[in-house]
Amino acid sequence: MSRKFLVPVLIVLGSASPLLLVQAAQAADPPPAAIPGKTEIHLTQQAMRVMARDRLRAELRIEAKGNNGRAIQAEINKRMAAALAKVKAYPAVTAETGSYSVNRDYSTKEPDRWEGSQSLSLASEDFDAVLSLVGDLQSSGLLMSQLQFFLAPETLTAVQDDLTATALDAIRNRATNVARNLGMSIDHYRLIGIGNVHEDMDRSAGRSASAGAARSGKMSPPAVQAGDATVMLSVTADVVLAPARVN
Repeated sequence: MSRKFLVPVLIVLGSASPLLLVQAAQAADPPPAAIPGKTEIHLTQQAMRVMARDRLRAELRIEAKGNNGRAIQAEINKRMAAALAKVKAYPAVTAETGSYSVNRDYSTKEPDRWEGSQSLSLASEDFDAVLSLVGDLQSSGLLMSQLQFFLAPETLTAVQDDLTATALDAIRNRATNVARNLGMSIDHYRLIGIGNVHEDMDRSAGRSASAGAARSGKMSPPAVQAGDATVMLSVTADVVLAPARVN
């Protein structure tokens, strides 16, 4: 790495004049020269795979309003306890409570108006169980905030090595073809960067998910459709080419 050194220089302007301190910065080292007779190219290659999303997450919330903050808290606590009791009937679903707030509402002309809310997150690989539970909770007054299909982290990790190998094979073939087209050959790979597998949110394909039959007296589960996910991984490489050897 290039470094700059500050060199103090003292210049005396006379017995009656003060000392003037001048700092001169040594110029930065020039960049290393290219390897004589060789050419460096930079390549980027992606590997992609379409996979069925295998998890469903639902975000619901309890809302309450009134003229007594203490009473609102008690109402939210009671309704959330009832909601969590319903969750126990669905062992395949993981539940997690989220943000909880009770605040005075200053947007109205009423002098003592309060509002509160608490969120509940549900997730599972069993789509029918999540949707059925959501319908049950909506019937109890909970409101939907978000319903989202996604790929489990372990599902992404499981394909990371395969996609890495695919991307490396592709970049090796591409480097070979580029070298051949330039009348050169691969001397060595100077630097290789390998990214992590991730979901491409801009690509999707339809896949239906059944919601199951609604029980009598219960709100029908949400109508949904899960999209297949396109997962991808990128590899970059700095490749040094040398003139092809003549036999």
